[in-house]
Amino acid sequence: MARLMFAVIAERVSADRFSNALDIHNVIEQIQVPAPPPDLVAKARAKKQHLAGLARLTLLLHWRRSTVAKSEGILHQRVQLVAPNGAILSSSEQPFSLREGNYVRNLVIFEVLPIAGEGTYTARISLKSGKRWNEVGETSFELVYAKAAPPDAKVRLQ
Repeated sequence: MARLMFAVIAERVSADRFSNALDIHNVIEQIQVPAPPPDLVAKARAKKQHLAGLARLTLLLHWRRSTVAKSEGILHQRVQLVAPNGAILSSSEQPFSLREGNYVRNLVIFEVLPIAGEGTYTARISLKSGKRWNEVGETSFELVYAKAAPPDAKVRLQ
């Protein structure tokens, strides 16, 4: 079975087309978003929905063959975005091949981020084996609400 070598969340990822060198731009450990108005949070809760924010995030998954000399064929990965309270906010599945090469890089791009409050959001990565999904790794980031300065706060430029 393939091995997940690493998973990282970044603003964007690019590969040089000649050398295949990988550039990971702006690794994300924490995201600050404006605090949503309380009435909007109440409406979302009443409808059992989540708020959403525009945020372009890229999850990079780097897979390798478990045995370099042995082809692994078509495999299936699943990525679940898990909220701080444990709820699964989104899930996607993607086939990939380790038939030709010893490794493969997969990108999962989030254009919209479901928001379920402040806390740790986890991307849980699984690989399908037969009919079962086996969790093989995870990565996470913190979401915090940006604190607005009080109206009478003094700001000084330095």
